[in-house]
Order: sequence, then C-alpha cells, then structure tokens
Amino acid sequence: MKGNEMRKLSEQNRIRVKKVIAPRGIIYDKKGKILADTRPSFNMYITPEDIKDFNQTVDGLAKLINLDREEILDKLKSSSGFPQSFPVKIKSDITMEEVAKVEVNRVYLPGVSIQIEPKRNYPYGKMMAHMLGYVSEISDEEIKTKEFKSYSPGDFIGRYGLERAYESYLRGIDGEKRVEVDAMGREVRTLDIKDSIPGNSLYLNVDLEIQTTVEKAYEGKKGGCIAVEPKTGAVTALVSRPAFDPNKFAGGISKEDWKAIITDKSHPLQNRVTQGRYPPGSTFKILTALKALNSGIINERTSFSCRGGFPFGNRVFKCWKKGGHGAVSVHRGIVESCDVFFYNVGLKLGIDRIHEIAEEIGLGRATGIDLPSEKNGLVPSSEWKKKTYGQPWYEGETLSVSIGQGAVWLTPVQLLQLSVFVANEGVTFKPQIVNRIVSPEGKIIKTFEPVMKTNVKIKKDVIKIIKDGMRGVVNEPSGTAYGSRIQTINMSGKTGTAQSVGEKGKNLGDHAWFIAYAPAEEPAVAISVLAEYGGHGSSAAAPIAKLIAENLLAPKIETKEARVYEIR
Repeated sequence: MKGNEMRKLSEQNRIRVKKVIAPRGIIYDKKGKILADTRPSFNMYITPEDIKDFNQTVDGLAKLINLDREEILDKLKSSSGFPQSFPVKIKSDITMEEVAKVEVNRVYLPGVSIQIEPKRNYPYGKMMAHMLGYVSEISDEEIKTKEFKSYSPGDFIGRYGLERAYESYLRGIDGEKRVEVDAMGREVRTLDIKDSIPGNSLYLNVDLEIQTTVEKAYEGKKGGCIAVEPKTGAVTALVSRPAFDPNKFAGGISKEDWKAIITDKSHPLQNRVTQGRYPPGSTFKILTALKALNSGIINERTSFSCRGGFPFGNRVFKCWKKGGHGAVSVHRGIVESCDVFFYNVGLKLGIDRIHEIAEEIGLGRATGIDLPSEKNGLVPSSEWKKKTYGQPWYEGETLSVSIGQGAVWLTPVQLLQLSVFVANEGVTFKPQIVNRIVSPEGKIIKTFEPVMKTNVKIKKDVIKIIKDGMRGVVNEPSGTAYGSRIQTINMSGKTGTAQSVGEKGKNLGDHAWFIAYAPAEEPAVAISVLAEYGGHGSSAAAPIAKLIAENLLAPKIETKEARVYEIR
C-alpha cells in the first residue's frame, strides 16, 4: 500500500542536499596585495526534521555552548517557510572548544551538525573599514524582498562600503552536495558534489602603502582624508576615523558588540569622507576668489585694507589676525588667508554668484564615488533660503559664507573636487576606488575608465593667479602652511579652520582642513584632509597631506629648468 510514496519519503530522510557556500571574491590593492579574503570557519546548524526531542536539543545546545535559548528559537522560526530538511544556521565561526563539545555530545543532540564554510576575513582589521565595508547575516525582512529572493536564512551579504556596492559581483554561486545521512542526521557518505563558483575579485586603485601611512597619521584622531589622481579620479587612499573592526561582523556580531558600536558617541560607523558634512572654513576662499576673478569683479591688483575686522551693520566681522594684514590683494589674501579681503570680495559677488560657481564645479552634490550612501552638501542661495525658511537672504550671511562659514556644508570628498578643479584648470573626475573586476579564472569582466564630471572654462590668467596663490600657501614664508613645505616637491594647497557651532551658538571647537595637490607643476595627486575638532588646518591637517605627497612622489629628474616626477 502506497509503496512508491513511502519509498520517496524514506529516500528524502536518507539523502540530503546540502548547500556548498561559495567564497566571496578577493579584494586587492593596486599592486595585488590582499585587503579582504576568506578563511575556513566552523558553523553550527540545526536540521529541524532530525530533532527527536525539541527541548532536549535546544536546551542542551544552549547550555553546552552558552547560547541564548530565545536566540536559537528565533533562528528556527525565521526559517519556518523552508522545508524541515533545510539546515538552519545557529552560530557562525564557533571555536575549536565549542566544536569539540558538540561533537562529543552529538548522540544527545540529534539534528545538530557542524559544517566548514568560508568566512570573510579582513587581514588589516580597522584599516580601510569604511572603504571595504563589512558583511553580515541577511535579515528575515530582506529575504522577503525581490532584491534578495535568491538568498536563504544564514546567508551573508555586503552591508557597507565596497562589500555592499559590489555585492552582485563579489557574491559567488553556491554549489551543493548530496549526502547520505543516518537516523541522527549525521553524514554517512557523499553521493555527489556540484562545486561552488567563487565570487569575482576587485582590484582597487588604492595603494596599501599610502593608505597605511595615512591611517597611522590619524591614530588617536577623528576625521577623514581622501587622495586621488587628479587626471583620472582614481582613489589612492581613503581614511575615516574612528573606525570599527569589520571582522566582528563577518562571523555574526554579538548583541553586546553591536550595542557598543551603535551607542558609541564618536560614531565609528560613519564614513566621514563621504557622509560627514562640515563647514569648509578658509578652503572655501578659493571658490570665492575663482568666481570674483573670472567674473571681472576683482583683478590681480585689487586691494582691500585689513585692520583686523570688517564693520558691517551693527557688528564687526573679525579677521583671524587681530592686528590686521594691512593692504591685501588676492595673492596675499590666499597665501595669508585674510578674512577681511574675502568679506569684501564676497559682498561684491553676492550669494547667488557664489552658489553659481559651486554648482558648476559640483560642490554640494554627491560626487558619485563608488561607495553607498554618499551625502550631499550645501552651498546656499537666496532661492534656497526662501524655499527652506520663507525668508530673504541677508548680506551679512554672505560675509560668513564667503569664508566657508554659515550655511555652507561640504564633505571631504566634495571639497576634494575643488582641489582637483584647480589642479586640472577646470576639469574634475568622478572619484573611483575600484579599477577593475576580475573573474575567478582571471578574465577581466569590467574596467572602470575615468569619468569626467565637469569641464568649466576658466580664464588662463585667473587660474594662474589661483595656482600661484595656492603654491604660495605652502612655499612662501608668510603662507599659512609654510611649516608643511617639502624640499624636493612643490606642493600647493589651502588651509582652513572652521568653527563648529552647537545649540544656542555654543562653539564646539574648530575643525582643521587642508586641500592640496602636488607637484604644483604637473599635479599627480590631489588631497583633502579633515581633522575633526583638530584646531588649525596649518598644524593638524597640512602635515598629513605632506606625508602623502612625500611618500607617493619621488623626484626622477631635476634640473635648473624643471622637475619631472614619477609615482613610487
């Protein structure tokens, strides 16, 4: 009676199809050094169909390896929509001691099994955490969505950084094996295997040596830094601090570790380069000068008197130099970062013309860097204020914006574009971290060519004035970054010190900025450095740019007429 049906059910009990997890693709730096790979991991599963006594298995396991009973039940519940023969992952990356305890007690834990599977591994820990990102277990809600319909409970997905942005490339294709099991669910023999296919690998533009140099410079500090090749947009280094250890997520992060991260007031999960929005301070003066010169509102000889302050309305807008700078033209204004000079220029320009050139360069808009959740900045206009607050724009507000304060907020990667714009004399590129995607067989699947973002016509004499000024910031004795000059390389830059204001106008401290490019003659690197609450740009931010330029560039030929450089 019902022989065929019973035989089929018996066969299902005897033979199981188990998933063979595919290793994620490897992530390499530009020179082929491994930044993220996989390692073997012991993962523990429960197959509901093999449980003889539910309480015995669940309670016994919880006591044996110190697991939360409710957590086990939640895992089993989340897979209720799958067949009872579907193994449910209970814990990832268990220790050898836990493996031994489970194996010794297997006779008392029917349905429990241990599988060796690939686990994501980040050899450098916190280094590059915001750039690489992390992986973690897929949630019940995500599995129900169309995007993740091919995933199963217990699968890991990219959550952040490149892991998230390139999930579809990095994730491999799982294989399967048919095994014969006994009445306890233990494997007796393997019948056949369909091998998994590893994910594709990413080769980055990032140089691990330069990345390491910058990471060390940020030890104990908060902030972010990004360096790119200005002629292509290729990202050489990207650092955000404080950081987190992505390895903690790779095996399934504990509730205690997750709580510690999300309640940390320093916000270690925030990528300050792409998501941190700050007033740019005096670095913004380059934008103000560019527009004023290119519009003919000022020229190289236009001069304003600085006596340490600028009276306007019923208040005095101060210059950072109490005694004043005296008569200042645009070159000295940039080199010595005279606030009063730029108050005058900003007032002549008006907020809408400042906003206009910011729009042309792309400041305030996401750059399109290949990282998820990049945030926009803000360069205000009279229309923006009318729409946002229903109020007119006041000239006093323009004074603040003209020196990078007030209602202007930018991310370090957006401010980097201003440095690239000057270095390339009007051209910017999309910052790109990944250079190419390569299959497990070594075939190039995709190569990322430079993507031009802007190409703005700037008068030759105007760009020369700006370039001479930025070169003087670093290389003239009165320049605000003279302390970071390099003997063998002419670096150009602009310092910035930006006040951070909290509730009721309370000063929370100053952010230190420095944007730069080098060499001045033929730029090979452009840099944006932020030291959050670091104080002055000259002392806290410029030295980091100096480190990058010194380590990246080496003089190849030097004559009295010119210098030629090569990338190390």
